[in-house]
Amino acid sequence: AVVSETPDFVEVSDGPPGSGLTMGERRAHDGTWTEKFVHQRGAGGGAGTGKGAPKGKGKGKGGGDGGGAPPGPRDFGRRMGQNKALSQRWKETWERVEDPDATGVRTKVERHVQEVDDLEAEDEAVVKQEWDEDEEGFEAVERGSTAASSSSSSAPTTAAGNGSVLVSRTWKQRGKDKATGRVWSRTITKKKVRVQQEVLSESEEETNEVEADGTERGSTRHRLGRSVTTKEWGTEASGNRWRSNYSLQTLVNAQGDVCAREAVSKWYDNGQEEQTEEWETLDEFEEVADPGASKRLRLKRRIRSGRKDGRKHHGQCTEWHERWEEQEEPDAGVLKVRRKKLEKWWKENSCNNAWGEHRVEALDASGGSEWVEQRKWYDNGHERQDEQWTERADGSAEGTKEGARDGHTWGERWRRKCEGDDGDLTVEKWHDDGLGTKTKSNENKRWEASKDVEWHREELGEIVGQSATWTVKTGGNERGDEWFESWAERQAEKSAQKSGKNAHGDTWRETWTEEYSPEGVRVRQQAEKEGSNARGDQWYETWIEDQEKAKRALKRGQNAEGAQWQEEWGEQVGDDGSGSKWTSKWADDGHGNKWGNNWGDEWGAGGHGGKRWVEDWDNKGKMEKHAHDTEGRPKH
Repeated sequence: AVVSETPDFVEVSDGPPGSGLTMGERRAHDGTWTEKFVHQRGAGGGAGTGKGAPKGKGKGKGGGDGGGAPPGPRDFGRRMGQNKALSQRWKETWERVEDPDATGVRTKVERHVQEVDDLEAEDEAVVKQEWDEDEEGFEAVERGSTAASSSSSSAPTTAAGNGSVLVSRTWKQRGKDKATGRVWSRTITKKKVRVQQEVLSESEEETNEVEADGTERGSTRHRLGRSVTTKEWGTEASGNRWRSNYSLQTLVNAQGDVCAREAVSKWYDNGQEEQTEEWETLDEFEEVADPGASKRLRLKRRIRSGRKDGRKHHGQCTEWHERWEEQEEPDAGVLKVRRKKLEKWWKENSCNNAWGEHRVEALDASGGSEWVEQRKWYDNGHERQDEQWTERADGSAEGTKEGARDGHTWGERWRRKCEGDDGDLTVEKWHDDGLGTKTKSNENKRWEASKDVEWHREELGEIVGQSATWTVKTGGNERGDEWFESWAERQAEKSAQKSGKNAHGDTWRETWTEEYSPEGVRVRQQAEKEGSNARGDQWYETWIEDQEKAKRALKRGQNAEGAQWQEEWGEQVGDDGSGSKWTSKWADDGHGNKWGNNWGDEWGAGGHGGKRWVEDWDNKGKMEKHAHDTEGRPKH
């Protein structure tokens, strides 16, 4: 027997000389564990040891196909032991075999472990939990190296090519906790893979757990070089479900730039509510050449983005959604946000109600806003409205708004221009009541040094199918000028109105109307005018004409000194051609003097035979009257 000692344990071993077979026992110095082992070295490829025998899967990168040359030299053995500190006992078989073409060495281990209440008891009742572990490994032999076995060939081998596996290890575990009923499995694979001139590390891991109450959990993890992907998921006995994913990748975009992408996604469903959330960070790099040095990668842009989607189950049927994005660019070595985007919307499906908002903002290097684009909308099935606008750092802006309700539709478009403290605003609006009435308007306002200096508005309308149209204009300026104009036209009437005032104190008003018969013949005209000025002068004028059969006019006025005057005339013609015509005038000079005159004509049928009368008077006692016959209706 051979006794050897290490800092942790003592080993006692023995075996037939020259056979390569060794048996023995190891014990920890602190007494916490012991194990027994059997080890066969350098066995031929034809030998087998039951579970420890190779299964011959793969060759070259992964082994042979089970035929061809027999396996190379191999070591194998069995172990069993216990660990008092962990209350565990285990059994294990293992083997190590070289590929026949000396391209690599393969290892395999199968182990069964039990965690018990009493290490000395053989009864299965003392087992609290137990699991099986399987482990397989492979290590390639590069050119100029040899397999780490005393019986390996020393001849140089071919170097592994692109995509070749240099080292791999797969470990699997399956177990059950007898106290709680929990079962689990776990698989871990690690590799080193040659990619061109670089050797990348790759690893994969998967775990699954099931509790006695039905709760399940699982996860996977995959890593290749600097790229990694993980997934987690689970289901609880209450019905709650969830999952999450994470990935970090090195990519090449459509322009050929190198990109690094980090992404996360999460989801849950608790039976009442379900929600998905995702976000990612994408770094874009560019190649730059330093003076006297080779090219290097420099960060060009970082884009962070995400989304969120959720809904409530059952009768509520509410949904919500969100999208966001931020772009960062380096400035003097510091990443600064240059663009932001946020979009949200909601839906209440039970009442067909939906609304949302949208915002995009561009920022300068100092963090100030260059421009902002926004949108707000809603739709409840009976009414909808959509509003969009853009604002810029200089104060200029533009936007639109559209809506509908109960057959009505409306909209507007506006634009604001700014040059320092000067600028102007233009607004276009339209409206349709769905019953034939349509209107549209234009508004404009201009300002200087932040003060309004001029404004005006124009509206045009129509009633479809009724030959009705109208126009209204209003305006004003900082000097005090104001004006109003309107025109209206219907099948039976046309009308117009004007009014205004100026900075000097002058005011005026004017109206005009025409009426028509159903046949389109004009049957009546009427006009009215009046005005005044800052001195106190005033005047008024009106006239009416009824289808050439009756006419009447009136004029009057006064000045600041108190003088007044009035003039009135009229004419009326009967169906037989008879009629009359008259005029009445008077004046007052404001100093007690008044005077006036009246005259008239009358004529018979057909405009023949008549008389004229004339009166002159004043307030000093003058009264002159005279009359005479005439041939008939006067020509003027």
